[in-house]
Amino acid sequence: MRTPTTIFSRLVLAFLCFVLFFATQNVMAEKPSKEIPGAPHLLPIDTLAYLRFDNVDELRQDFADTSVAKMLRDPQLRPLVSDTYQTLAELFEQVRSELGITLDELLAIPSGQVAMAAIPGNLSPDQIRQIEEDKGDESREAIEIRLNRKRRNQNSISGWFMIDAGDNVEKLRKLLVKLEQKLQASGYIQRTTTIEGTRLNRWLPPRQGRTEIEFFEKDETVILGIGHSTASKSLEFWNDKGDEKSFADRADFAAIMSRCLGAEDTRPQMTFYVDPYELIGRFVKRNSGAAFFWPLVEELGLNKIRGFGGSSFRGGETFEAISHFHVLVDAPRDGFFGVLRPETGETMPPPWVPENVTSYTSLNWDFERSYVNLDKILAKFRGPEPLKKMIEDPVRGAIDIVIPDEIKNTLGGRYVVCRWVEPPIKINSGVQMHALSLKDSARAQEILSKVRSKFPDRMKVNSIAGQTIYEIESRRKRKLPDSFRKPEPGMVILNDWLIFSDSRKLLESAIRASSGSQPRLLNNLQFELVASELGGKLGSEEPFMISFLRGSDYLRQIYELARSDDTRKFLRKRAEKNQGAQKAIELLSRNELPPFEEFEKYFAPSGTFAHDEPTGIHFGSFTLRADSSTK
Repeated sequence: MRTPTTIFSRLVLAFLCFVLFFATQNVMAEKPSKEIPGAPHLLPIDTLAYLRFDNVDELRQDFADTSVAKMLRDPQLRPLVSDTYQTLAELFEQVRSELGITLDELLAIPSGQVAMAAIPGNLSPDQIRQIEEDKGDESREAIEIRLNRKRRNQNSISGWFMIDAGDNVEKLRKLLVKLEQKLQASGYIQRTTTIEGTRLNRWLPPRQGRTEIEFFEKDETVILGIGHSTASKSLEFWNDKGDEKSFADRADFAAIMSRCLGAEDTRPQMTFYVDPYELIGRFVKRNSGAAFFWPLVEELGLNKIRGFGGSSFRGGETFEAISHFHVLVDAPRDGFFGVLRPETGETMPPPWVPENVTSYTSLNWDFERSYVNLDKILAKFRGPEPLKKMIEDPVRGAIDIVIPDEIKNTLGGRYVVCRWVEPPIKINSGVQMHALSLKDSARAQEILSKVRSKFPDRMKVNSIAGQTIYEIESRRKRKLPDSFRKPEPGMVILNDWLIFSDSRKLLESAIRASSGSQPRLLNNLQFELVASELGGKLGSEEPFMISFLRGSDYLRQIYELARSDDTRKFLRKRAEKNQGAQKAIELLSRNELPPFEEFEKYFAPSGTFAHDEPTGIHFGSFTLRADSSTK
C-alpha cells in the first residue's frame, strides 16, 4: 500500500517535470518580488542534496522564447503537440480524480521559487523515549533490535519541499487539504502550533516506522517536510530564531556555487548540490553490511569528494542555454582520484573525423599514471601486483607483449570518441567510433599482427583505399530481427591513431575523411562556430576535454523510428499490458508526422568543456540558438 508520503513526493516530482517541459501557456505578467528567503537560507547546514528553481514564472517566460517552445507553436506541428498534451491529460485523469485538480491547474500553481532537498533525519520524542525504555532489556535479541533501530535512526533521511504559489496559493491549499484527509484516513494524528502568526501543521504517525509530516504556509509559500522537525526548523530560520547556521553558510556549498554562479552575468534559473559521501553513506550505514562495505569506500578515497553542484542559465541572444557543473575535491588526489589523471593538450578533431558525425569528444589523459594508480587501488583488495596477475601475465603468455611498456611507449595521451547514426535507421543505429593516439604506430601495427596470428579465426584482414582493416569475428552467430543493425566490429590504424568501431560504414567514412575524399568535421561551419564559443567560455583555462554535439541527429533517429512499422509493432505488443504504450500508438495512428525539416530547423549544435582546477574539476556546456547562419 502506498503511503500518503510516497504519493505526495511522487506528485511533486511529476509536477516539476510537467512545469519544465509543458508549461508554455498562460505566461504570467511580472509581479513585484516578495521578501521570501532563498531555499538555502531555510535549510540546515548539513543538507545532503538540494534542487532549486529560482522563479517558475520567469522560467515559463524564458521557455516560451526557446527554440523548443517555438517548435511547439509551429502551425505544422501544433496538431501533434495539442494531441500529445491531451494524451498526457488523459493519463493524468487518475491523479485528477484523487486530487480534484486538472493538469492545467496543477501546472499553473507554482509562481516563484520551487525547491526540494534531502536532509538528515531528526529523532522524534517518541523515538528518544523508545530508546530509553529499551535500555533495561539486555537480552541478545533486544540488543540486536536496539542496534538496528539506532543504525536506522542515526542514518535516516528526511524530505523537504518548498513551493511559492503566489496568487494560486488557494489551489495549493486545496491539495494540502486532500493530503491531510489521506493522512487522517491512515491513522495520523494532527497537532497544530502557531508560531509568530504562522500556523505549523504536524501529523504524527499512528505507529513506529512511519514518518512525521509537517508543513506551514507563509507569504503564499508552502514548506512541507517529511520527517520530525523539518518544516518547523525552516520556520525558525525564516523568523531568524536560534543560533544554528543555515545551508547558505556552508563553505562547500558556497565554494561550488561561486564557480557555477559567478561564471555568468545573470541569475541561474536552476541550481543543485549533492554531498555524495554523506548521502550514500547514510543509505549504506542503514544496513548491517555497512561494517564490511564502508571501509572499502574509505580506502578508495571517495570521502575526498566534498560535494558537487551546478547551475543552469538562460543563454541570451547567442545561447539557448548555459550550464555549469563543479566537483569539489580535497587534495592530495590519491586513491580513486589517483586514477583520474586529466591532462591538457590538443582538442581539435583529427583529419579522419568525418563531417557528418553526430558528436565528437576529445579527452587528454595520463594513461600511464592511471594504470599505476589503478594497480595500487586493486592491491588493497586483491594483494600485490593484481594487474600483473589479471592482465599482464596472460597477455604476455599469449602474444609476448608487456602491457605497462606498451602503455608507456606505444600509446599517446589522447582519446577520441565519435557518435553517428548509421542509415538506414534501426533501433541500434546509434554507433560509436573510439580512437587512441599513438606514439609508435609501427609498433601498434606489429601488435595487431601478433594478435591476428594468434587468433586467425577471430580476426580477418581487409583493405579499403589502401588501408588495412582488421575485422573481428564474433564467436556467437546471432540472427537479429530486421529492426536491428548487424554489428561489424573492426580496427584500423590511420597515421598516429588506433581506431575501433562496430560499424564498418563509419570506419570507411573515417578512412575517406583521412584521405581527403570526404568532408571533415575540422572544416565544418557548425563546429567552427561551437569551437569559437568554447574558446570564449574557457578564457585562459586549458581544457582537458571538449565535446561537440548535433542534437538534431538524435532527434532524427527518434523521428525515423516513430515512423517505422517495426516500432509500431513493438508498441502494439507493449500496449497489451502498458497504458502508456497504448496511448503512444494511438497518438502515432492519429497524427501524420510532418517532414523532418520542420523539426530540424529548431535545433542548433551544442558544446561541452572541462578543465582541471586545484580544488576540483569544472564542466561547462551550452547550446546555441537555432539560426539560419548555423545551418
